[in-house]
Amino acid sequence: MPLKSTQKNKTSDKKAENKKNEKLITKEAVKQVLFDYVGQYKKYPWQTTLGILLPALGTICVLYVPPLVIAKIIDTFNTNARASLNDVYLYIFAFGGVWLLGEALWRIGMHLMINIEANGVANLMKESFKRLAHRDYDFYANNFVGTLTKKALSFSSKFEHFTDTLSFNVFNNLLPALFAVLVLWQYSPIIPTILVACLIAAVAIGIPIVRKRSKLVAERHDAGSKVSGRLSDAMTNILAIKSFAKEDVEHDIYAEYVEKSRVTFKKAADYQNLRFDTVISPIYVATNVIGLIAAVFFANTLSLSSGMILVVFSYYSSVTRIFWDINRTYRNIESSIGEAAEFTQMLLAPANVLDMPEATELTVKNPSLHFKNVSFSYSTKKDVPLFLDNFNLNINSNQKIGLVGPSGGGKTTITKLLLRFINIKDGSITIDRQDISKVTQTSLRSAIAYVPQDPLLFHRSLFENIAYSNEQATKKEVLEAAKLARADEFISKLPHGYDTLVGERGIKLSGGQRQRVAIARAILKKAPILILDEATSALDSESEKYIKEGLHELMKNKTAIVIAHRLSTIRHLDRIIVLDDGKIVQDGSHEELIKEKGMYAMLWGHQSGEFLTE
Repeated sequence: MPLKSTQKNKTSDKKAENKKNEKLITKEAVKQVLFDYVGQYKKYPWQTTLGILLPALGTICVLYVPPLVIAKIIDTFNTNARASLNDVYLYIFAFGGVWLLGEALWRIGMHLMINIEANGVANLMKESFKRLAHRDYDFYANNFVGTLTKKALSFSSKFEHFTDTLSFNVFNNLLPALFAVLVLWQYSPIIPTILVACLIAAVAIGIPIVRKRSKLVAERHDAGSKVSGRLSDAMTNILAIKSFAKEDVEHDIYAEYVEKSRVTFKKAADYQNLRFDTVISPIYVATNVIGLIAAVFFANTLSLSSGMILVVFSYYSSVTRIFWDINRTYRNIESSIGEAAEFTQMLLAPANVLDMPEATELTVKNPSLHFKNVSFSYSTKKDVPLFLDNFNLNINSNQKIGLVGPSGGGKTTITKLLLRFINIKDGSITIDRQDISKVTQTSLRSAIAYVPQDPLLFHRSLFENIAYSNEQATKKEVLEAAKLARADEFISKLPHGYDTLVGERGIKLSGGQRQRVAIARAILKKAPILILDEATSALDSESEKYIKEGLHELMKNKTAIVIAHRLSTIRHLDRIIVLDDGKIVQDGSHEELIKEKGMYAMLWGHQSGEFLTE
């Protein structure tokens, strides 16, 4: 079967699986959004109250008071055929003054709302970053970065949309409508009763129709998030796409995501246009016709003046605009809360790695490490065997050990457990006799300098990337760390030196250069415990030779764990531990393990080009 066809089949299977596992937004996620949004209003109670009320009062002054003034002018001329401008100039001034007052109230209300929204969006941006930053390592392994970014930004930006809807669609309609009812009530309770009855009928008919759109809107949002995530994933891995000449394949897969997004968007839009609008339109027209009939009818029975006929019809016409706003208001609120809830939905489940309520700060004077009867599994299923089962390992203070063995043997798992990126199931891990599950994650990781196999750099300057591990470091200390890591050799040759921007994820640097920057960062941290996970894997032999000198300085007076497939980098360490399938199969110095002629000797023979018999 052609690769392209196979790829499409796999994509279709994946899409079917995603659809099967797809979860609609839960009530808990919506409640969390409302709690967060209302919390912003509580921070600025007076601004919020005035920001919501003043535009509504401004609308009354602009749309509902002028008809009353015009009605007085009309009645003046009807009762006095000789009336002139002198008889109505006060009404004209009142007309202009009230209108200007309404405009002023709108401007003041808008100013207050802008302040609330600007502060609220900024606060929620900070809060969303805080919540994301404190999630555990596995959370990021299971989510697209592009999707996380889109949902986090929507969570904060939709606060502005929600607030605008609350102020300009809800209160800006309800308060003027209440004003209209009170005015009309003075002439006859029947007139506003008919208006309110029509309004209630429109709401009763319209809301159920709009509610049915919820699933379609949720599907549209989900499809949009997947488009964003797929695009981000492709752009992040553009080098792989180009290396394998898969531009057309990726385009076709991305096009499928876009097509699904288009279909879901069209479904939601058509449903609103063909269902809601076709039902509300006749009600809207009928209500205004009823209003006109009522005005004329009551003009005869109640002897209403000509001016009041204008007021009645004007109020009916203004209030019935709410019919159209029912859909827009509900849709805006639903959209705002729905998109924001996509973010809170992801965070409803508690993080797998959390600080205990009584967690203390880790203090390290004697950096000894102990794994005692540690059990761990990557699966939550009970019938899956443990990856680590009663694992024990003791590392004395300032001891340098190497972890070697075949891929999947457990080397990286041990470092993740030590850093508490993942939690053990049973047993304990202690540093200086302190259980790492009972100390804060911040203090634990502050005591460990970690250099991963694929060091990722920020899109910032080289100086900032190196100094990232120690905010208190001086410029001199940063430069010294770079020299020890042999990073200064290439940095000093760059046109902008330490001010050079490294690009997203350090893409402008070679793998070896990124590793040297990461090692310099670790040197600068001055932590008592050091973890090097294949820290020299991307270095050529000459660079490795130089960096070994830096690593020697780096490991002084530290407890060090070095993971390496290149055994020449660890042969001089105090101990070498050979792992296979989550178990320690050998433990000793390089010379001791060579004499044992076990797995280590075999690996050494493969790399040195020697035969075991030699």
